[in-house]
Amino acid sequence: MPMSLRRALLLGSLFNIRTVSPTTRMGSTLSSKHEGSGLMKGYKAWKAMGEGGTSHSWAGYMSQVSAEKTMAFGADDTIKPGFYERPEKLATGWKRATEEQRANARKSFFKEPLPIRPGPRARAKPFVYPQRERNAADHQDPEVKKAYLDAFDHLGEINAEWTEWKTSALEKHGQALFTKRSVPLTPLAGPTSREICHIHGTDLSGHVTLSFKDAEEVISKGWGERHRLSGTDWIHLGYTMLYVPNTVEETMFLTKIYQAGIDYMRSG
Repeated sequence: MPMSLRRALLLGSLFNIRTVSPTTRMGSTLSSKHEGSGLMKGYKAWKAMGEGGTSHSWAGYMSQVSAEKTMAFGADDTIKPGFYERPEKLATGWKRATEEQRANARKSFFKEPLPIRPGPRARAKPFVYPQRERNAADHQDPEVKKAYLDAFDHLGEINAEWTEWKTSALEKHGQALFTKRSVPLTPLAGPTSREICHIHGTDLSGHVTLSFKDAEEVISKGWGERHRLSGTDWIHLGYTMLYVPNTVEETMFLTKIYQAGIDYMRSG
């Protein structure tokens, strides 16, 4: 760059700074301080959920802040009805899927309808990832936890022909069930690297990839909600968060939801 031009840009920059009024400069400073305070408060709340999905650090937190601004659906969109009515608009891989794969995505794999979950509706915390219902330090009922994890492990045993345990590709740690390479993979599930489901050790919430019809039922009956990236290039449209079980009985219904996800994913 010629010296005269560089000097002109520098002088122009300095001129702009000098001509900003004290009132404007003070407002800008106060706004920056407010934004910084809000980020730190959000970071502490995010950190309290524990590890998952990204680096458990300031960089990880800011990456999900960026995702929220650029690609994620709103926090309230995750429980809105009718989200799956036009999958051709949101489902990654829809154009490459066969008619059979599209039909499988639109049908139910539940052997019987789910009941409506009793009590007030749970909600995920207002972050894109990791998606959790509770903080890592919150109490977990030992009886419920054991029943839940035992039932989840049993899913691997009874579905061993089609599934295998590996470290979660989405959470970056913890065990998850995947379809084996021998099982045909629908283009709709491409972004999730064959991962079917996992439970978060931090709070016992979980995630599962479901058919669109089953995801709608799970959400409408209060058992879970969509991930805020479901329906983007990152995650299958049927990728659904399941809430923390409150009783041993609820673990049985959640296990049935995971099984529906396994049956859908192995349908090819």
